[in-house]
Amino acid sequence: MCILAVTRTLRQEFQVYYVSTFDETDYQIDLELVDRINRRRIGRHEFAVPDLIAGRLFERLALLKINPQRVLDLGAGDARHIKPLQKSFPDATVFAADLSASQLRSARATRFWQRQPPLVALDASSLAFADGVFDLVVSNLMLPWIHPPDQFASELNRVMSEQGVFFLSTAGPDTLIELRECWASIDSASHVNALLDMHDVGDLLLRSGVSDPVMDVERLQINYSSVDALLDELIATGALSVVAGRRRGLMGRDIRRKLASAYPKNNEGGITATLEVVYAHGWKGQSDSSRKHSSNGEVYVSLDSLRGFKK
Repeated sequence: MCILAVTRTLRQEFQVYYVSTFDETDYQIDLELVDRINRRRIGRHEFAVPDLIAGRLFERLALLKINPQRVLDLGAGDARHIKPLQKSFPDATVFAADLSASQLRSARATRFWQRQPPLVALDASSLAFADGVFDLVVSNLMLPWIHPPDQFASELNRVMSEQGVFFLSTAGPDTLIELRECWASIDSASHVNALLDMHDVGDLLLRSGVSDPVMDVERLQINYSSVDALLDELIATGALSVVAGRRRGLMGRDIRRKLASAYPKNNEGGITATLEVVYAHGWKGQSDSSRKHSSNGEVYVSLDSLRGFKK
């Protein structure tokens, strides 16, 4: 199956049409940098931290007894998690969607599935699918790449079916707090993507209209042999800042030496990086017509709409 960059001409029966590349004016992130990062990731078989978090996200997913017919892995990268999703939901069609057509092409050429998944290159803030087509949407560590995130959350709610559910993970604001403090001793620029805390993510999802978002957070401590090892992994996975207004050209040897000098050593002589991981899941919400907003930002939902909602 070919890789397609698509617009919302993707119809209910999933016929797709090839269109031109993405409109960069729709983004506040540096898409050229994102593309370079994604190309560097092609052929790498291990991403220890993202894979670890994906595994913990899927553990949460297993607790919910559902039988989806269409599943969307949003921000699928090189589609490495399609097989476990197909195994968990053998009756479902699992879609892999990502901004990077390059990674999806690589997945098509190098990965083998018993059931070939549809591979779709698209912008997560303007999903090229009809309304209400997915029973389950899964997204691992994609939210920091989306600016602004509100449109993504609304699109997430839009493409879910009436009984649809979503599971996502994202990095919280205490992620890489040690590295941030080291950078602060060198300059005042931002070097990590904007990260939302658990409450901000919950508010974001509520504003989008999803129902009953459930949030939880955990902190992981990851050991590295050196600052260079941490920086190399961050560069390879694209976890450094991709915001268009970021300060550029600050990863030379002198800067690395300053970071290594400022970064505290752990008991083994290496360094430790904190990861704050936010998990969220929830259900398809009511349409905007059933919600009324007060002047202080509170949301009122009619009793009739609650009675008509079924999980």
